[in-house]
Amino acid sequence: MDTLDCSCRVPLLLHEANMVIDSLKRDIRRLTNDLVRKDTLISAYGSTLRAQAQSRIDMSFQTKFPEEPATTSQPACSTPQQNQPWTEVVARSQRGVLKRFSPPPFNPFNLSNRYSVLADSNVADPAHTIPLPPQHRSAEQSRPTAPPPKPPAPRRVAREKPRHPPSSTRPVAVLVGSSMVRHVTLPRSETWCLPGARVEDVQTRVPEVVEQHPTASAIVVHVGSNDIRLQQSEKLKSDFTSLIQTILATGKKCIVSGPIPSACFSDMQFSRIRQLHAWLVGYCSRERVPFVDNFGSFWRRRSLFARDGRHLNRAGASLLASNLELALEAHHTPR
Repeated sequence: MDTLDCSCRVPLLLHEANMVIDSLKRDIRRLTNDLVRKDTLISAYGSTLRAQAQSRIDMSFQTKFPEEPATTSQPACSTPQQNQPWTEVVARSQRGVLKRFSPPPFNPFNLSNRYSVLADSNVADPAHTIPLPPQHRSAEQSRPTAPPPKPPAPRRVAREKPRHPPSSTRPVAVLVGSSMVRHVTLPRSETWCLPGARVEDVQTRVPEVVEQHPTASAIVVHVGSNDIRLQQSEKLKSDFTSLIQTILATGKKCIVSGPIPSACFSDMQFSRIRQLHAWLVGYCSRERVPFVDNFGSFWRRRSLFARDGRHLNRAGASLLASNLELALEAHHTPR
């Protein structure tokens, strides 16, 4: 019985499946026709919109840029145009219009082109060379030759008159520096204060110091604060190297007084003077040159500076003198 039931139900299922398939096919054809119709409408609308947009663009362009009347183009030539010396004769005949031209008259003037761009570079005819008047010469030809620049004059920093009498007529040491050493006095020493001096300025005064103080066996240098403002670290290092080697070449002992961190330095200036201090410590250690460490003694001690925050007051000058005196006693042996 089950087999008979299955055999009877199969045709029914196939019939239902065919009906569903036919329905789906009808739906597909309907949807396809709808798509084709809508695609056609979209294409027609697109063509209409493009035509309208193009017409609006053309109208806007004509409004902004109206057409100018046509003019006869004339060839660009450096030679001024002259009226045509010939006339046009028109003779009518059966075969048509015959045009005849009378030849131009003879031109007695010799015309030549003075522009090298239009001339033939391979042919040079001196007979047709016309010298240019002064008003037509180029600016480079008429401009006078400027003299070569003069080299900058070397700096000459004047020595400030000592405010304290020298401690000895025959000093054994000379202190040379910027205005930071104005009030610094050392026993049996002479102080050379050079306001605004830089490292290279002190180097140029070394021969004069040696000549005026032959009994001095040591030269103490305190300089570098004015060089910080130039922001040339490598040049500052090179100048210090030249200064130290110049003093050593004279046979004198060189003592380097380290830079002092001013109370009014900005962050950048403080960073640069700290880098200079670290470099001087290493360089003097390698060259076996005595170095006076002033960084820790003056850092964050505003009471040691004058009102301007840059120069030392009496207390600061006394502290710097104590540091230098200790260095002289430790590293200097009088002759």
